[in-house]
Amino acid sequence: MRWWIGLGIVLLSGLLVTFLWFVIARPVKVLPRGEQFPPFSLTDQRGSRLLDSDLRGRMVFVSLMHSRCGDECAEQTKRLLELRQELQRSGRLGSDVLFLTITLDPAHDTPADLSALAGQLGVDPQSWRFVTGDPREVKMVVGGGLGVYYTEPDANGKLYAERRTFLIDSSGMIRTSYPAEGPPLAIALRDIDLLTREMGSQGAMRLVYEASHLFVCYPE
Repeated sequence: MRWWIGLGIVLLSGLLVTFLWFVIARPVKVLPRGEQFPPFSLTDQRGSRLLDSDLRGRMVFVSLMHSRCGDECAEQTKRLLELRQELQRSGRLGSDVLFLTITLDPAHDTPADLSALAGQLGVDPQSWRFVTGDPREVKMVVGGGLGVYYTEPDANGKLYAERRTFLIDSSGMIRTSYPAEGPPLAIALRDIDLLTREMGSQGAMRLVYEASHLFVCYPE
């Protein structure tokens, strides 16, 4: 009996030490888990239907803009293009990471308008999809699914939007978002690496990542 009590004390002490070490050292960092990206069926700049399921298996940076937003979207676009260039240089563009832009002005932005915008930015439809569709469905995805409020555009195409950029993991879960001016390059690359390591973990390391979520081991 004493032997079993002693063993129990040793095991509990080990668990307590491990717990304290994990909380203090935070050996693995993770991005928070949010909601699933809302389901959709929209039309891209080539006139092809795009489903949310078509994006599975790769991380996706989801931005919200429209063809007439001009200077309001300039900084966001600049940062996304910088990120795209870095991912292209490292060979991860398209294979590991995609970009998706949802127009906030679907009543105006046709696939041809979005194709023209993509052409101005010099991006290809394989790695960066621009989508439009029925205004009600877009509102359900952006307003209902992502929780972003935006108004109808005025005659000059100006609208108010709580504009953000979202990072979706390869399973379709929202993991983080960035402010209106878009993701800073260093932070975006850090977040991609965090997701790459977590989504690729197996065995005991998978348990470590689950513990990291339990103890809120999020990056500063």
